Amino acid sequence: MLLSRIAPALGGIILAASVLTPAAAAPPQLGGSRAAAPTVLVAQANDLADAIARNDGDWRGRIRNYLQAAYPDRVATTDRAIQLLKSVNQKCLASRTCPPNVLNEIALISKGSVCAAHIIDSVCVRRFNVPNGAQAFDFGPVGQPVYPGMRAVSPGDPRIAGNNLTGVRYNDAYPASGDSIIGISSFKTSMPQGRYRVVLVSGKRPLAQALTTPFGRTIQANGRSIEVTAAGPDRWLPRGALANGAPEQVFSPSNVLPGSAPAVVFDVDHAGGDLQLTFPQTAEIGALLIEPAGQTSGFVLDSTAQSQGPVSNRSCLEQEARIDRALAELPQDQPPGPRRNPQTQPEPPCRGICQPLSRS
Repeated sequence: MLLSRIAPALGGIILAASVLTPAAAAPPQLGGSRAAAPTVLVAQANDLADAIARNDGDWRGRIRNYLQAAYPDRVATTDRAIQLLKSVNQKCLASRTCPPNVLNEIALISKGSVCAAHIIDSVCVRRFNVPNGAQAFDFGPVGQPVYPGMRAVSPGDPRIAGNNLTGVRYNDAYPASGDSIIGISSFKTSMPQGRYRVVLVSGKRPLAQALTTPFGRTIQANGRSIEVTAAGPDRWLPRGALANGAPEQVFSPSNVLPGSAPAVVFDVDHAGGDLQLTFPQTAEIGALLIEPAGQTSGFVLDSTAQSQGPVSNRSCLEQEARIDRALAELPQDQPPGPRRNPQTQPEPPCRGICQPLSRS
């Protein structure tokens, strides 16, 4: 075999949406469909395969950009991943110059992309009560306003760590996202054993100062890594809110305050003790909700965010399985041609002078 096979796993963390509050309307497309025509997709994959076979430059970054071109369509992202695996395998068989285990690496990068946390446009509403069984935290400078039931977290709090932690106040009219802490590298809090839904909301910065990666490119929850899609405010998925009630009530014009902040949602399996969130590239956090994954969420999603933001366990596993099947079906044997294993195959027939020359 040219390359070893890969095991289908992302560990115990799967992004979840199936238990979030459902939305009634069909989701609109963001900027239309991003699925490329078959001929265009093959050409793009072949071009990238050429660069990978040459081990040319930052081909891993190019793979991520190639996959993200299908955002936020996770099925189309998987389609792109499968075509790239086919193109790279064909190129590797022909050239024999590919980096080692490159197909495995492409599959891992692809699984991270299809199960990535997409940033959701989080609005602030007038009322929010922390759901039963949940823990909620409001991050900001000392003395910031908080929703009822939320716990204030300020620089110096033993639950957070980071370099140059700074509390920022944007707008006191927004209890959850109107303030934040910048420079957070980790947060921990004691939680009973169970599966939890984690909702992270960043600060409501002015639009001109909005970040494409407010939580960094990856979040580690109890040591497991979750990729976060990099997207500017024009590509955040509309929309979510820390709120109670049905979407049509939550997002009524009279209840929604102006402005928004980026948010992500994911699930984590927890064995008890401290639940640990780590941000390798540091993060800006305005609010955090940790709630049992099996109950109705306190982060209400509108139609587009519900269908395209968090991904359900089932949807994530389905897309991962498609990538695994495509990898397993690739003809990864060496191309035809003379090959010899000296331990299992005889020497080729003798031609010319076969006996050793006399030493006399």
